[in-house]
Amino acid sequence: MRLIRPMDRRGAARSTVTLALLMLIVGCAALALMSVIPTSRSAPIALLALSSALGLGVGCAIALRAFSAGRRRTEERGDDLVRLLAPAFDDSYVLIVSPRLPGVPDDLAALLVGPPGVRAVIARRWHGRYRVRGRGWEYDTRTRAGWVPCITNPSFDARTVVQAVTRWAGTALPEAPLPVAGAIAFPRPHSRVALEEPDLEVVTTDNAPWFAQLIGRVQRMDPQRIGRFVEAVLEAGEAESRSPSPAPTTQNA
Repeated sequence: MRLIRPMDRRGAARSTVTLALLMLIVGCAALALMSVIPTSRSAPIALLALSSALGLGVGCAIALRAFSAGRRRTEERGDDLVRLLAPAFDDSYVLIVSPRLPGVPDDLAALLVGPPGVRAVIARRWHGRYRVRGRGWEYDTRTRAGWVPCITNPSFDARTVVQAVTRWAGTALPEAPLPVAGAIAFPRPHSRVALEEPDLEVVTTDNAPWFAQLIGRVQRMDPQRIGRFVEAVLEAGEAESRSPSPAPTTQNA
């Protein structure tokens, strides 16, 4: 499988961490100066106390935001998604991780593009046991309550993403776009999913090879059309990266 990562924000992450460290150093330096200034000089001490509070407070806030953003970036990079899908597909497939397309929700984790067309993949990293019946998702509480409906519905989320990708492809490509289908990926082994005739394709750490064989049986697309679609995705991602994007949302069970 060929892998494309159009989004990489590690440089921005380093800048944020550096800023947090500088603010913390300023706060600590102000505290150190306060300890050597005579107590009779109240004005300088008050100024240093203010500087220390600002430096430590702002530094801690930036550090916490950087830590939270780091966890999001780990998911955005989709390393676990790559480990799930890459061994199952050959070089006729392209996996575009975390593409950013106009009008498409950030829930889109990847585009799997190959001879069978396009799979718009959303990822869920839920803990526990789940099952899907048609479009209904349930969670095993492991209590007397048994199985209860999930708060969010991955099937609904995936359909929303597929519709958005289809609309974008219809305007971005001069020809009829490749067929787009939805897939829900659970790339972590702590997600256990029982599949009971799901309405959409679901790929887990247990069934990835079977998933690859299943979608490989359908009609094969023209490689040139596949290439044009990938090129359009990359161009759209570059355009989106020049404009600020909203903060990503978190999906929970």
